[in-house]
Amino acid sequence: MKQRILSLALALLAVTALAGCSSGGGAQASADMNALQQAMLEAAPALPDMLSVTSDVSDAEKLFTYLSDFDYEKVDGYLLSYSSTGTADEIAVVAVKDEADVGDAKASLEKHKGDRLKLFQTYGPQEAARVEKGQIFTQGQYAVLIICDDSDSVKEAFASYLDGTTKEG
Repeated sequence: MKQRILSLALALLAVTALAGCSSGGGAQASADMNALQQAMLEAAPALPDMLSVTSDVSDAEKLFTYLSDFDYEKVDGYLLSYSSTGTADEIAVVAVKDEADVGDAKASLEKHKGDRLKLFQTYGPQEAARVEKGQIFTQGQYAVLIICDDSDSVKEAFASYLDGTTKEG
């Protein structure tokens, strides 16, 4: 029964995210969130099938509420990738307009991680330990959440991407 409820919840989340991916528009992020997302996902080839959304979809603000309760007016852009298979794997980046707000964005990701931990402790205890090992950090205007087995590689890809865009820009 618990597995069925978890599967239903994940399926509903997937439908919502996929509906958001079909439209264009929305905020422009400081970094190209689609390219950053691709770089981070490619750094962890063992990831399961992932569903992804960025802040360039028409209903980005609505979809953001799944990830964070941070004031969306302060968000410059975001990306979110999460497992479509019911595992804990998740990668998220929130870029804030004002770097002074990055601590609050990080705190919202910590709350999200705590919510995910409670969910998996109840419905997928084997995944709860993976959530606990997840990394949350900030770099400049970015707050980042990485929950996956290759988190160090994903973190390195994030830093390398930003370093490359900083040198080019």
